[in-house]
Amino acid sequence: LLTVGAAMGRMVGELMVFAYPNGIVQGFPIVPGAYAMVGAASFCASITHTISISVIIFELTGQITYVIPIMIGVLVSNCIASLLQPSIYDSVIRIKKLPYLPDIVATTSSDVYNTFVEDIMMKDLSYIWYSMTYSELKNLLKENR
Repeated sequence: LLTVGAAMGRMVGELMVFAYPNGIVQGFPIVPGAYAMVGAASFCASITHTISISVIIFELTGQITYVIPIMIGVLVSNCIASLLQPSIYDSVIRIKKLPYLPDIVATTSSDVYNTFVEDIMMKDLSYIWYSMTYSELKNLLKENR
């Protein structure tokens, strides 16, 4: 995944160098390798639907210089891909017909459930506190056998 994305990013970078040999802004040359990093991260994020790939790219390359372009590329590709297709992991689960937990539908809990925690919780609990005397502790233990 990283290789395909890096190749596509590198092609875009080389096209940008061809179109703007002096850089888009004078004095700031275009680095095709940076486009390759963004392409690799974006392609992998679009396939897996994960944002953590940006951290993986930073760890692999040791380059934190391109944090903003990589994060933007990962977020945009992840958003677009989630609208178009399921992730590769979800696709494999569906193809192999493996059991899985379906997505949780966003609803408020009061619409679905009529039982609340306060209805079933114990309100009179016995507890031990720091300044408790030995006799109080002894009585508490006898009461709660």
